[in-house]
Amino acid sequence: MSNERILIVDDEPAWVTLVRVWLESAGYTNLESAGTGTEALSLAQNTPPDCILLDLVLPDQSGTEVCRKLRSLPALSRVPVVLLTAHKRERVMGLQSGADYFVGKSDKPHELLATLDAVFRRRQMEEGTLTQGDVTLKSASRQVWWKGSLVATLTPKMFVLLHVLVQHSPQPVSRGELYKLVEGMDDPGLSRALDVMLNRLRNALPADLSARVVNVKNFGYLFLNTSPALPSQPADQEH
Repeated sequence: MSNERILIVDDEPAWVTLVRVWLESAGYTNLESAGTGTEALSLAQNTPPDCILLDLVLPDQSGTEVCRKLRSLPALSRVPVVLLTAHKRERVMGLQSGADYFVGKSDKPHELLATLDAVFRRRQMEEGTLTQGDVTLKSASRQVWWKGSLVATLTPKMFVLLHVLVQHSPQPVSRGELYKLVEGMDDPGLSRALDVMLNRLRNALPADLSARVVNVKNFGYLFLNTSPALPSQPADQEH
């Protein structure tokens, strides 16, 4: 039995009932639901959930708008959001609004349950730090420390992305490997989604640190170590 609190946001009662059955069968018993974006925001602010399952289409506002509002609230900005959608273009929109994961609506529970498993595995990441040169990443708080100062607190997905790049530095990481490590599944060809994630990560970091996340042409990305031989380079420079 799991104590994680999950908020289901969807205006289709039959779908909500089905999802509840799936989740309860998997051991998730602390469940709550909302039929509108306004109700969801109110419930989430009263008692912050551990994860939000958010439908893209709601009667009062879009799921992406709800996601933007969640990310603007300090107490909810780091809550994992799983956007329920089936279209690739909508997934890119969801990334831009701050969603962390995507699950297509289906009559099978496997993808949803696997995604929730990945969400909570990352939340339970043991306390620890990763230091590479002048950069330190603190897993429990998802903090980025640079030259001895706290410079950013990242969302779960952005933190995993940076952690992978820093951990592999100075070696590059392929696009496919990055996507699989962050999403928990193979890249379905949605390369634009990875680019959006990288841009969000760069925007969350100071400019000089962001510039060390470098695109490796026709391969993937790498994180540059501090070194006299490797001066700071533009974030979009290709190697």
